[in-house]
Amino acid sequence: MKIKLMFSLLLVFLQFNAFTQQQINVIKKPTWNIRASYDSKYGSKVDLSGNAIAMIVDVPNADFAVVTIDDKLSQKWITELSGFPMAIGKFKNNIMVIAATDHSYFKSFSNQFKAYLLEEKTGRLVSEKIIYDGSKDFVEMPEFFFSEDGAYFKMATRLTSLKRKVHIGLPIVGFFTALKMDKDFNESQSYTVIDFNDKLEQIQKMEPDMPDGDTWKASCGDDGSFIISTVDASKGKCNVAIYLSSSPSPLKTVSIPVDAFNQDDISSITFASSKKPLINYIGIFYKNANKERSTLIARIDFNNGTFTSIKEVFDKAHLKELQKSFVPANKKFDDLDFSDIKYLNIRNISEYNNTLLVTISPKYSVSSSRGSFTSEGSVLMNGYDAQMKPLYHQFLPRTYLSRGMGEASDLSFNQTENTLRILANQSDGGSVATIYAEMDLGSGKINKISMIPKDDIKSSYYANTESISWLNNSFIIPFVERMGIFSKKVDLQLLQLKY
Repeated sequence: MKIKLMFSLLLVFLQFNAFTQQQINVIKKPTWNIRASYDSKYGSKVDLSGNAIAMIVDVPNADFAVVTIDDKLSQKWITELSGFPMAIGKFKNNIMVIAATDHSYFKSFSNQFKAYLLEEKTGRLVSEKIIYDGSKDFVEMPEFFFSEDGAYFKMATRLTSLKRKVHIGLPIVGFFTALKMDKDFNESQSYTVIDFNDKLEQIQKMEPDMPDGDTWKASCGDDGSFIISTVDASKGKCNVAIYLSSSPSPLKTVSIPVDAFNQDDISSITFASSKKPLINYIGIFYKNANKERSTLIARIDFNNGTFTSIKEVFDKAHLKELQKSFVPANKKFDDLDFSDIKYLNIRNISEYNNTLLVTISPKYSVSSSRGSFTSEGSVLMNGYDAQMKPLYHQFLPRTYLSRGMGEASDLSFNQTENTLRILANQSDGGSVATIYAEMDLGSGKINKISMIPKDDIKSSYYANTESISWLNNSFIIPFVERMGIFSKKVDLQLLQLKY
């Protein structure tokens, strides 16, 4: 009887370890930190050739630095730089870093931006240059676009009507001050797109002719094309325009019907590029004419100006259907949190192996005198084929509560052949656990799901899912401490695991 019991326990132990990622290396006390003030939508790291990564970090005697780590978590080099870091990426054969030359709490960053080019293998400063010197009087909103292979770098900037001054209103007029600031910020005086060469020179500059519509968003295709999408609710259209070279006129504009209730009910516009030239995807989350939360997902072929689209209405009946369809991969991951219709939104849209994956989740934020927090529920993953036919609905069950505006609530994805690897944070009592899952891209089946072991990581630290590095045979997770209100730097630890 004892032998049978021991054998059964051994099987359970082996099975558990088969589904748990194996730790390779860990850095518990690096000589650098993460900048608390650095919150860039362009990421804080870039993957390099040779199975290495470059990261923006905080150091004691400089504004910031770039450090390179190899696949054994060994530091190869570190280069100190000045300014307020905005973005990092690959450009031609070098690492490119963009920094604002100045930054203040009340006025945000200055409108002067410097670019640094660093040699990938040594960190040597190849060149540095002021690439943009904007308005001294008004706030500008810059965007930076890098291609994954380093083929191009573009910058776009929107000149707002909000003046660069300290905006502090008296208690009685504070509300009206905020309304005026919001109106001025959303007004655009101009929108400019700039291309650069490897000498950091502006080689093309244009102010694109905008498609009709008020709600809009811009993106870049993998082929270097520039895309602007607008929604004109009054005419029931989503207009997507593509621009090539320096011409302000679009090469093509594709209009897609959208039954939005009004202009204010457009929750999000999300883009994705196909590996095929001039093929792009767009996802819109909005409230339709019946005041129902809906998605419009479209595949656009700019070669011939055609599109294929599909809509999904998230009413109570459909939510019940989705909940009933959920089949847990195992009993440890069977708690589905997907019921708050009014907080649903598209979180990500990407193409993997000719399969378009769209992720949707409920997410809301609450602010009070005690602080602010963000709650996010389980993630719905919808798969579509090249004809935009639905392949599957799949869920990643989780509930995640974070401080601020949702730090580390994003999912991280990595695709190898027909397997999609997924990392996501999960609330676990007063701490944060991290889920690792593997999904079959063709069927949507979850083949593997487990919690990341954190034996050597401080229990209060959480995985910075925006900065996961997926290497050839392993992946690196930066675990960071919770940020305080007056934090200037944030400690971190690096954990490397096998697939």
